[in-house]
Amino acid sequence: MERLSERLLNWASILEPKTREQAERASAMPFIYPHLALMPDAHLGLGATVGSVIPTLGAIMPAAVGVDIGCFRGDTRIPLLSGSQMSLRDMAEAGGFWWVYSLDRAGQIVPGKALALKTREDAELMRIVVSGGDEIICTPDHQFMLTDGTYREARDLRFNESLTPLYRRWQTRDGYESVSTGKGRSRQTHVLVYEAVNGPVPDGCVVHHKNHIHFDNTPENLEALDAGEHSRYHRTVGHSFPNASPEFQALRRAGIRRGNANPARQAQMAEVGARNIRAYMSENPEHFRESVAGNGQRGAPVLTAFNTTPRPCDECEHIAENPAALRWHKSREHGHNHKVISAEHISERADVYCLQVEGYHNFALAAGVFVHNCGMMAVCTLFTADDARRRGDLRQLRAAIEREIPLSAGKHNRAIRDEHTEASIAVLEQWDGADSAEQIAPNWRLQLGSLGSGNHFIEVSLDEDDRIWLFLHSGSRGVGNKLATKHIKIAQDQCHRRSISLPDRDLAYLVEDEPEFWAYIRDLRWAQHFALLNRAEMMHRVEQCFEDWMGAAIDEGREEVNCHHNYTAQEVHFGKSVWLSRKGAIDASAGTPGLIPGSMGTRSYVVEGKGNRLALNSSPHGAGREYSRTAARKKFTRADLEAAMQGIEWRHTDAFLDEIPGAYKDVDVVMADAADLVEVTHTLRQIVNVKGD
Repeated sequence: MERLSERLLNWASILEPKTREQAERASAMPFIYPHLALMPDAHLGLGATVGSVIPTLGAIMPAAVGVDIGCFRGDTRIPLLSGSQMSLRDMAEAGGFWWVYSLDRAGQIVPGKALALKTREDAELMRIVVSGGDEIICTPDHQFMLTDGTYREARDLRFNESLTPLYRRWQTRDGYESVSTGKGRSRQTHVLVYEAVNGPVPDGCVVHHKNHIHFDNTPENLEALDAGEHSRYHRTVGHSFPNASPEFQALRRAGIRRGNANPARQAQMAEVGARNIRAYMSENPEHFRESVAGNGQRGAPVLTAFNTTPRPCDECEHIAENPAALRWHKSREHGHNHKVISAEHISERADVYCLQVEGYHNFALAAGVFVHNCGMMAVCTLFTADDARRRGDLRQLRAAIEREIPLSAGKHNRAIRDEHTEASIAVLEQWDGADSAEQIAPNWRLQLGSLGSGNHFIEVSLDEDDRIWLFLHSGSRGVGNKLATKHIKIAQDQCHRRSISLPDRDLAYLVEDEPEFWAYIRDLRWAQHFALLNRAEMMHRVEQCFEDWMGAAIDEGREEVNCHHNYTAQEVHFGKSVWLSRKGAIDASAGTPGLIPGSMGTRSYVVEGKGNRLALNSSPHGAGREYSRTAARKKFTRADLEAAMQGIEWRHTDAFLDEIPGAYKDVDVVMADAADLVEVTHTLRQIVNVKGD
């Protein structure tokens, strides 16, 4: 990384002078905070540089492209690690960070550091009722986490679907909280939080609450103390150390185990115990007989009734012969708060709020369920290169994909619309912003499921273990472009009317407290969801083509990665809430999966973000162009392209000459520049390439 100026940091070792000049102009805009970050793939773009990450305060430049997130009504309450609850509205008005319950990628509960924000005004709403009786008022697009870790939007939730729950319990005698999601054992919150922040509790130590309030499990309130020191501390300051404390009990059990390991001690205890029992039986015969009368019979009717109650689900039937498992299952599945009872649209509209949670991007509601805080797509299969070789001709697979997916405008969708496509269209028709799309691009339905030209692609690739991946890159197509163009012009008109001097006309911006700003967010949010469903629609068809060619289904072992690379979201960086525009960049927060494609004929990468603070938790989205399309057509020949694509099944045509790998930066150099931004988890090499012309 090099600092090009006070407000411009650069990760690109290959940086064309005009690209640098463009980035410097953008970084000089008065609302940039704290700095603009250039990714390793940076190259010239419209107004703002492609491969740049642009944080702004109170304004957005539409040329940077934006999207919003689903959200909740302001009175929605959030459980805090401090032991209290607050509404999202109160949290946003108070400002600052809040510690909430989140889940990591493994589904384990962790402390989440969150910022509350007002995200939309006068939004449409839905009412979600869960089986604990709680009502959740949210926007139709807000994503709820299902028990398998995937997300589903509020509008698509159905009766009796299982949401990932947050179960909280308190020990009666000492006040310690335990939490779980119903999978595996519960854990004490204070230990869980300490270890998430500091690592394992040192041997011989216990986790101490500094303010002596066992409900307050914020990381700042927790420290590790030697067990003996902990006990002495509580005696010194006058706070009793409860005998039921898990730490105390652990020490007590350790002492018992040491005693049990001593044969002489065991014999002595057995003799004392036997003597005492015989004395009791001899001295109190009537009381003894009364005490043991009916043993094993009094609890039998209760236990029998519990285990023979009609069971409402298949899993109950499956485990009915295991009473212990059945008790746990009934408690977890049928006695708590994570089943969907109803989901309905309501006429009320309201300003809505959400949390931005660093790293994890999810949080728990007081209703006891986890929700998302609110490109490219890849699917890993269990099939291998050997399976592909046995199937034979890859041309058949490429031809099938090219038949099923329109490679240009999308007009062929008239012939291939199916239930999957119609369902996606129905979602978009109900999405806030559909009216704008209808006005500006009435044919948008035909574009859904189409690839487009340029650097958009569909690939079949192999990873380092020769597993087959399906990989595609596409976006919001023509309708997204038209919506963006519309708002860029509005921003330009706004700046002209105010006599604002701009270093570049395409750096025109909209101000947050005006309706044009929120209209832009609304429309770009629709376009971003269109892009998401467009990729899902194409991947659905690619998977069908692959399954037909392979002669087997790929559902088993399917692993999916999906990421955006042109969008705006509210995030917190360097202590302030900013609108962060990733233009040709992806979210690389710590642990976040991502995709970085090369160019046709080169490698692509599946990555995991490292959460680089200076890079604003971002990374490149590809190799980035080194030559313009016109320059590439002048420099390279068809023979050059044929050589670059050696060993890959592709449609041989001059139309792809401006997409030759030589027109792009060396992806190996880009990935070396990104070494402190992401960690590579898989390296993909193409065997089939599909592009539009």
